[in-house]
Amino acid sequence: MKAKDLVKTGRQLAGKLLTLVNRCIPKRKDTILFVGNDGLTDNSRALYQHLIAQHYNANYRILCAVKNNESYEWLRAERVEFLSLKRGVFAYFRAGYVFYCNGTYPIKPSKSQMVVNLWHGTPLKKICKLAPNVAHYDYDYFTVVLAASPMFVPIMAKCFGVPESRVLCCGHARNDLLFCKSPGLLQKLGLDGDFDKLLLWMPTFRTSYNDYIHDGGCQTGTGLPIFQSLEQMEDFNGWLREHRMMMVVKLHPMQKQSDIADFSFSNIRLLTNREIEAQHLQLYELVAYADALVTDYSSIYFDYLLLDRPIGFTCDDLDAYGGNRGFVVENPLSLMPGMKIGDYAGFLDFAQKVSEGSDGFEAERERVNQLVNADRDGQSAARLLEKIGLH
Repeated sequence: MKAKDLVKTGRQLAGKLLTLVNRCIPKRKDTILFVGNDGLTDNSRALYQHLIAQHYNANYRILCAVKNNESYEWLRAERVEFLSLKRGVFAYFRAGYVFYCNGTYPIKPSKSQMVVNLWHGTPLKKICKLAPNVAHYDYDYFTVVLAASPMFVPIMAKCFGVPESRVLCCGHARNDLLFCKSPGLLQKLGLDGDFDKLLLWMPTFRTSYNDYIHDGGCQTGTGLPIFQSLEQMEDFNGWLREHRMMMVVKLHPMQKQSDIADFSFSNIRLLTNREIEAQHLQLYELVAYADALVTDYSSIYFDYLLLDRPIGFTCDDLDAYGGNRGFVVENPLSLMPGMKIGDYAGFLDFAQKVSEGSDGFEAERERVNQLVNADRDGQSAARLLEKIGLH
């Protein structure tokens, strides 16, 4: 058994004892707790900032038990406290409402608690109970888990091993950020060059930074799909410059960065979560600026459909990826409304269509958007709070 498996198994055994303790302690309905093993990120961060913007901290005590809690001092507000993950265990015992998306305590909620698993997107690739290498773990540490549309209610139920009655149909809080552009964001990220359109490329990871997950390898000389060499990237950089476009390659936070070639071009920029966080920004604030998206099997494109902008899909390893990690639907291509890019010529063709202003997939985007996004008005955070009775 791998060391990480031993640690996780130990946490789950300790969780059984903590669950018994949790059931015995009365809860405070005026206390909201966020838990984040990876920090206050993603849907949790978006929901937290919504609560503060709507002055929930006037009536509720808000606690955030997160990794590197000291680094969030700038997010502190009145009646808000950032705790270490260890101290957060005791806060969990008293909290009436708990939210998490990227890891929580292995503690089952009591009947008097509302624990919401926000998760981090609508999955196309298999996760949790459906994923081959992690299916044996227990993921049921919540009252409800979210699904962004009725289509994904049974899928999320299977992923987490719970009945459909415990899947709440509600959009993702982070998607609200897509509906308004944060002033000065591009300048803060050093992306204020001379260009008219921004192409955002977000490949999912093939090998995790800790070597724990291998979802197939990338055999190119760049470590990225499609681009076989840095010379090819340099050629594309020249094309981008001529067409007044910028491409940002945003790596997945799980990606093993040593597998990616070190490059620096005038119109192709490599961006990481750490750089975004350093500017106190959220990823989806950048996504709102993107005139087009390139991805593969990442959940981000389901969210990006809300903007009705061109999406290109690098599918050069579709069969290998499907045979390794696998997908939550039998025919993933039926949910991928955009150009399928298999080589450099295809990538260039997609970029050309973005430059011209249309890719011809408008009707397909609308069809899939209706299937995967029930909420399309930028009010997902408010709607979630209403559905769970948090006023």
